[in-house]
Amino acid sequence: MKYLNIIIIAILFGGCSSARNLEKIENHEVIFVLFKKSELTSKTINKPNISQEVMIGNKPQKMDWINYDYNFNDKKGTQSHFFLTYTDYDDFDNDVRKKIKFKINKSFLKANKNRIITNDLINQFGVNRIRRILYSARTIFLIDKDEIKESEVLVRQVKYDYFSEE
Repeated sequence: MKYLNIIIIAILFGGCSSARNLEKIENHEVIFVLFKKSELTSKTINKPNISQEVMIGNKPQKMDWINYDYNFNDKKGTQSHFFLTYTDYDDFDNDVRKKIKFKINKSFLKANKNRIITNDLINQFGVNRIRRILYSARTIFLIDKDEIKESEVLVRQVKYDYFSEE
């Protein structure tokens, strides 16, 4: 009986800590997302050829982009889709700024695990709640699990978008 009580308490506090972690994420303007390939996620990489160059400041620039697609079911069982996109530049018409991309130490993942959106968190709290968080975020950084090398982690600034259901 003693062990059963300990297990129940551990489950209750474990569930509460996940909810508190999501509240911490919701209240920040900067969001981190860990992308991990699964049946529900995919990644598309575009490496441009010469015909896909854009002119930036009278210099031709190749425009690389990566699409990170997420397809999860909402609580009603309806499939809900959103994607995060990395491009080298933000906007070509008005304010041309290079997107942020940097490397950090792998210890960042462990130290900030409570502040990073993962596939498990999306499954636990629902894709619609996560979409609201991403929509209200000022800046979103993505960490691609496939690009983690030894002690370095590549972090990219991404843009959030989604397909609306009609």
